[in-house]
Amino acid sequence: MSPGGEGVLTLTVRMRVSPEPDSFKELVSLMKRCMDALNCSIKVVVENKALSLGKAHKLLYSALKERYGLPSKVAQDCYREAIAIAKSWHSNPNRGG
Repeated sequence: MSPGGEGVLTLTVRMRVSPEPDSFKELVSLMKRCMDALNCSIKVVVENKALSLGKAHKLLYSALKERYGLPSKVAQDCYREAIAIAKSWHSNPNRGG
């Protein structure tokens, strides 16, 4: 493959699924824990100016997994989203106004 990723095809699929009744409560629980974890992550990222992946990972990864019981990938996605939100907030000239 040539440098620059030429010749690479990426496909994104969007679909709607209905969870089985047995797993519905687990899914709702995970979504609520994700929401709480994201709110906490945003606060930590803003307070510590942890706008890099490394710093955010160090501050948040273990806490997200232990306190909120998030799977590894979900914990990583959570602090990545928190960084994106914090960067957006920092670049807004009317912060909170």
